[in-house]
Amino acid sequence: MKITLLLGVTLFSLNTFGSETGAVKSFDEIWQSFYQKSHLIQEGRREYESDTYASDRAKRHWLPRVYLTGQILNSDDPGQVLFSNLGQRAVSQSDFAPDTLNNPARQTFKTGTLGLDLPLYEGGFKAAQESMLGQIMQASAIEIEAKRTSEYAELSRQYGGMLIYSKSSTNLLELKSALNQIIATYQVGAKSNPVGHSGLLGLKAVVNRISGMMAEFKMQISVKKIWIDKKAEIDSAWIPNEKTTLQEYLAQNLQSVSNHPHSALYIANQMKTDAFGQMRAMEKARFLPRVGLFAQNNLYDGSRDTQNSQAFGLYLTWDIFNSDSYGRVSEAQAKIQAGQEKMRAAEQDELIMMNNLVESKKVLEENLEILADTDGLLKEQSLNAMKLFKSGLLSALQLSEVINRRVDLIESKNKVENQYLDVWSHLYQLKN
Repeated sequence: MKITLLLGVTLFSLNTFGSETGAVKSFDEIWQSFYQKSHLIQEGRREYESDTYASDRAKRHWLPRVYLTGQILNSDDPGQVLFSNLGQRAVSQSDFAPDTLNNPARQTFKTGTLGLDLPLYEGGFKAAQESMLGQIMQASAIEIEAKRTSEYAELSRQYGGMLIYSKSSTNLLELKSALNQIIATYQVGAKSNPVGHSGLLGLKAVVNRISGMMAEFKMQISVKKIWIDKKAEIDSAWIPNEKTTLQEYLAQNLQSVSNHPHSALYIANQMKTDAFGQMRAMEKARFLPRVGLFAQNNLYDGSRDTQNSQAFGLYLTWDIFNSDSYGRVSEAQAKIQAGQEKMRAAEQDELIMMNNLVESKKVLEENLEILADTDGLLKEQSLNAMKLFKSGLLSALQLSEVINRRVDLIESKNKVENQYLDVWSHLYQLKN
């Protein structure tokens, strides 16, 4: 009988994980591929790269702006002709004759400017922007870790779920194989024997129930395996390490490694909220003067000569009134306060979730301990019931009732183990 059960379990594994034998892959092996292929993590890396460029650019705000402009024009406009000749330093007495001055000949000119603009004071706008973008860059780095934690926790749920459903299915298969052997040798199940036939129907009903549960569990395993195959971009010819118990799996893969009271996602969002606090200083800069140095070299080229001129100095610009700036500081302040309130709400939600998960974990651990003890009792009862049935001391209906209780236990244990896995994975997200 043991050989038959072992063969049944082997065939079930092949049906569950595919016709190919497939190599056993541990969670760590799959995670290595998943981590490299995750589009969510790649998105985080690209965002961090983008924010790094923005921060580096903001740090160079004190560097001067160098610009070059050029123009070629053909004109008989009196003003343009006169001042272009002046730029060439080639104005003659005849240029001021009224007829020549009012009706100059059409000429072609080339002008060019090489200039430099060095801001000395910008009202604190650029300094505040540099601080803001630097904080956003740091937040993006933490966001990568938050996305890594999210992907890791989700993968742990999928892989761990495969283990739970697989072990539950193995237990069901043992019962089904034993019942099929009993049904095959049942001697008094003819319709002419109402009691015996009723017992046979009861046993077959239990087998059908087990078959239905096994089909559902197989579907769950398949769904989770497909999810892992697609996300990790690995070949489907693999099976999970079924020798690992749920407690071993959780202890090895979902232990918290951070002592921070908040999740990485919360920390990143808090840093971004703090960064946007610089918006108020940036908006206030609109009402302050801007001072800088400028220098430029102008080139004039025409039919008479080619000359250049230089100019440099200090400039000041100040918006005494600009309707577009009205209310911007108050707007920025309101947005900052809204962000702060949002983070207080997020902190409150995380605390509530953490407390709920911790309490759920305790309750589920107690339930699992009770279920494990009950499982041992019902397993022993099922074996004894089968022996009593074979010796004629127990009816088929009584045996089916005993087996049904064992099936109920396997179903309940499967549900609680999946809930326990879900609690562990969410705790991992909150604590890392």
